[in-house]
Amino acid sequence: MSDQRFFRVFLLMSLAVAGCRGDAGSSPDLFDGEPWTLSGPEVTIGSTDDDPDYIFGSVIGLEFAPDGRLYSLHAREASVRRWTPDGHPDGTIGRAGEGPGEFREPWLMGFFGDSLWVWDWGSHVSYFDLDSEFLGRVAPRVDIGSPERNPPRPTEPLRDGTFFGMQLPWSHEIATGALTESAVVHMDPAGETLATIWMHPHEPRDGLALLNEDGSGGSYGSQPFGDGVAFAVVDDGIVAIDRRAWTGEGEAVFTLTRIGLAGDTVFRTPVPYTPDPLPRERIDAAIDSLTEDWFERMSRRQPGLTRPRLEARMRDATYQPAYVPPVGAMMIDEDGNIWLRRFDPVVSDDNQVLAEWWVCDPRGAPLARAWFPTDLQVMHINHEYVWGVERDELDLESIVRYRLVRGA
Repeated sequence: MSDQRFFRVFLLMSLAVAGCRGDAGSSPDLFDGEPWTLSGPEVTIGSTDDDPDYIFGSVIGLEFAPDGRLYSLHAREASVRRWTPDGHPDGTIGRAGEGPGEFREPWLMGFFGDSLWVWDWGSHVSYFDLDSEFLGRVAPRVDIGSPERNPPRPTEPLRDGTFFGMQLPWSHEIATGALTESAVVHMDPAGETLATIWMHPHEPRDGLALLNEDGSGGSYGSQPFGDGVAFAVVDDGIVAIDRRAWTGEGEAVFTLTRIGLAGDTVFRTPVPYTPDPLPRERIDAAIDSLTEDWFERMSRRQPGLTRPRLEARMRDATYQPAYVPPVGAMMIDEDGNIWLRRFDPVVSDDNQVLAEWWVCDPRGAPLARAWFPTDLQVMHINHEYVWGVERDELDLESIVRYRLVRGA
C-alpha cells in the first residue's frame, strides 16, 4: 500500500490567494544542492471529446496495484477507475448504492498486498482483488455520540485489521473555543479504542467562521492564510506538523513529529526556514475574494445582507498573521519520505513560478528541495514518477505522470 496521504478534508488548508517569493535560493540551507524537478508529462489521461472512457469526475486519490496498474478514486461517481500503466482504460470498480461492492461516497483507498480497500463515508471498508472482484466488507462499530459526548470514530483501515480513528473536530466548537483538542486514536477491528495516539490541538483561528448572533451556528470555510497543526497517516502511526506562522520572535521553525500507534514519539524535528512578511494588500485581496465567493449564497439565506456588511464581518473573521505560514500541504511518498509544500510559490532564475516542496527522509532529516508546476495537484510520488491532476482552461481534469528528475 502506498502511504501517500494528504491532509484530511477538515485539515486541508486551501490557498484562496497565492503570492510569490522573489528569490528561490532563499529557502533554508538545510535543503541545499540541485533541486529536484519534473520532466514531462509523459502520460496524460483525460479527454475533451465524447469518449466516455476518458471523461470522469473529480479525482480525489490515486493508488498503484502491485501489478503496476493505476487506480483513480471518484467520489461523486461513487466508483474507482482502473488504468493500464500507459494510461489506457482498464475497467471500473463499484457504483452508487448500498449493496455489496457499491459505495455511498468513497473518499479513501489503498492496497494491502493484492487487495484494494475503499473506505466509504458510511464508515465501512470494501475489499476487491486485482480482477475487481468484491471480496467482502468490514464495518466497525461507530459510536455517533451525543451533543454532550464526542467519541472517536474509525476513519481508515490499517494493514493488521485495526483502524485509525479520531474525534470529529466540529467547526462551531473550534470557532467558539469550546474545543481546544481532539483525540487521534488506534482502534481494534470492532471499533473500540486501543490507545490514544495524539491530541490534535485547535485554536479558534484555525477555521473561517461567521457565527450567528444567537449562537445557533454559522457559516464556515478555510482560512486563506491558515496555519493549523495538521497530520498525515502512515501504517505505523502519524506524522504531525506544527506549521504556525512566525510571530517575529525567536527562531523561525516548523516542527515535524512522528508518533507511533501507541502514542510513542519516534522523533520530533524542528526545521528552520526563512519567513516572508504577509503584505496588507494580500490580506485585502483575500478578503475581497472571500466576500465575492460567499455573498450570493449568504444573501439568499439572509435577506437584507449587504456586501459592505459581509466584507466587514469577513475582515473580522480572517486570520491575519504578520508572516506567511511555512507549509501549505504535506504528503508521504512510497519510500516513506515526507514531502512538505511551501505555502507560497517561488520564482526560479528563469522567471518560472513554481511550487516548492521540501523533502525529508522518514526520520525527518532534510533530503532536498523540489520544484514542480504550480497547477499540478500532486497525489502520488514514487522513486521515478510523480502522478497528479491538472486542469485545463475549461476546468476539465486530466491525470498526468511526470518523471522525477533528482538533483545531483
